[in-house]
Amino acid sequence: MAFIFEKSGLLAKGTLVGASVAVLLLSGCGKKNGDHPVGQVIAHVGQDEVTQQELENEFRLANVPADKRDDAVTKRALREIVTRKAVARQAIVAKIDREPTMQLDLLRDKEAMLTRSLMQRKLQSQVAGVGQSDLDQYITTHPTQFAKRVVFITDQIELPAQALTAEVGAATKDAKSLAQVEQALTGLKVAFRRNSGALDSASLPPQVLQQLQSEHAGDVFFVRTNGGGVFFKITETQSKPLAGADANALARQMIGKEKAEALSQQVTADALGSATYEGDYARIMKEAPKDTPASAPAK
Repeated sequence: MAFIFEKSGLLAKGTLVGASVAVLLLSGCGKKNGDHPVGQVIAHVGQDEVTQQELENEFRLANVPADKRDDAVTKRALREIVTRKAVARQAIVAKIDREPTMQLDLLRDKEAMLTRSLMQRKLQSQVAGVGQSDLDQYITTHPTQFAKRVVFITDQIELPAQALTAEVGAATKDAKSLAQVEQALTGLKVAFRRNSGALDSASLPPQVLQQLQSEHAGDVFFVRTNGGGVFFKITETQSKPLAGADANALARQMIGKEKAEALSQQVTADALGSATYEGDYARIMKEAPKDTPASAPAK
């Protein structure tokens, strides 16, 4: 989760929405030109067939190990495949697969799936080369996540997403305590929940950790979350060093994350460097300002 903090008040934050790839299944439902699934047929859905290979692939995508594929699990998987094929066939009969936007969606989703697959393969290759010396070095150079790890115990007020309005932001922006926040929310008849929480320095971005450890650490902070927002104040700081197997596991995870980010940036840079643009798009791509990181703190 990306955190954006301020001493109170509300901060704007964008959202990333992933596109569905389910539409790709429409392209595999026909039988002409040898496009129908190949393998042992285990079911028929009208003029379409379900193969053993498709069922195995369904298990693979659902991460169902071989020893868990009992009759009940198999039944659910087959129901899913049969339903999908029947509905997809109806879409083909209605010629939805021939619509221009559908062709563009299929192309986009195919490219996205191929991109993810290649990126995962490249990343797995890089992570496989991480040894104990790499883990030791990472642990040494990131003390706040390991040897100097701390957990901040908080008193907090949680708000649902629908409560994060401009009116609430204006009423709480100058709050110096959670009592003042609570008073402002009560005056606006905004529902909230008061409880305790914890923040782990091992999982906090450096700029956030620095802010929490500053001379203003006793102030009221605000953070947006996926489900709404939280006002909080630190009530206690506990030392929780991380070592041994737990430290190695976290170090490996964080190294993998850093490698994934670096790989993504490199792949994007290489792709943009290989592209040429026509007409006014050449000017746009040359002059347009760089994207602002979504996690940049609001001013």
